[in-house]
Amino acid sequence: MRRSVDWLLAARFQANCLARPVDEAGPGGVADVVRRTGGLQAQTWRGAAYAVRARSTATTLADVSHAQEVDRSVVRSWFMRGTIQLVATEHAGPLLGLLGPKLVKDTERRYGELGLTASIRAKAVEVIEEYLLVNGPTSRSALADVLVKGGLIASTKGQQVYALIRHAGLLGRLCYGPGETWVAVRDWLGKPLVLEGDLEELAARYLAAYGPATARDLATWSGLPVPLARKGVQAVATNSFDVEGVELSAVDDLPGSRELRLLGEFDAYLLGYDDRRQALAEEFHKIIHPGGGMLRPAVVEAGRVIGSWKHADLSYELFGSGDAPAALGGELEDLARFAG
Repeated sequence: MRRSVDWLLAARFQANCLARPVDEAGPGGVADVVRRTGGLQAQTWRGAAYAVRARSTATTLADVSHAQEVDRSVVRSWFMRGTIQLVATEHAGPLLGLLGPKLVKDTERRYGELGLTASIRAKAVEVIEEYLLVNGPTSRSALADVLVKGGLIASTKGQQVYALIRHAGLLGRLCYGPGETWVAVRDWLGKPLVLEGDLEELAARYLAAYGPATARDLATWSGLPVPLARKGVQAVATNSFDVEGVELSAVDDLPGSRELRLLGEFDAYLLGYDDRRQALAEEFHKIIHPGGGMLRPAVVEAGRVIGSWKHADLSYELFGSGDAPAALGGELEDLARFAG
């Protein structure tokens, strides 16, 4: 079926829960959003929290912390693309089972540059996990001291500490605890993760949350090799659409949402595709993607970025001329409600 770019963006916007389909309050609403989206980018806690707000109507900032730290229905660690994500607890083991081995392999060169041999990494994982099991939530500086005292690294400074902590995370042995601390997964969740993933299940979750999309989009979002992503997409797609000569796969034929949302920093919607030019015009790219891995807050309407805004003072700048959309006022009010 042939469709327009406008339809595609609105459909993706709806698929990514930006029509705010979750109306449950509390940590249950947070977990529902995270589950529906397949995970949210979380290298900043604020970014993950405001991604939840944009997809729900009754959750609060406190609810997001409660879901991760008390209910533990969501887990913060390294998953898709080897970056920090917030995922549903039941998805953590399957994701690492599918993605972890490749992510570790892709980091081998960096490990070599840091002098972190396979034997050092293996020993470090055991030392870190044992310490966390005894001591509970632990800061980076404390773990650095443990690694130095264990003779695994020479200094608490530099990138070796973070690389070893992340390596333990990719193996499913630790995750984030309260704030910027780490905990042993089998203590925090009450049992070890089972690192067994299903490709088709992951592909189906991705298309449900990001479709219509291509296999290359899935590969970009997840970190899977393109041939494997293609195999997954072909196995689960039930709809196919042609948009400007590109074949896109989906599991739903959605009417789309033309609502307006204020998306926070590093929002998953703007990181879910290989080609993002349709949602963000090239002339405005540097405003939202200024470089250095940053992704600034964006004003998005019907799936297309129409401006930027700031967390600090809730000021905004729209790209086009004319009056601000009426829905913008409601979004600004909801930001205040969410923050409490």
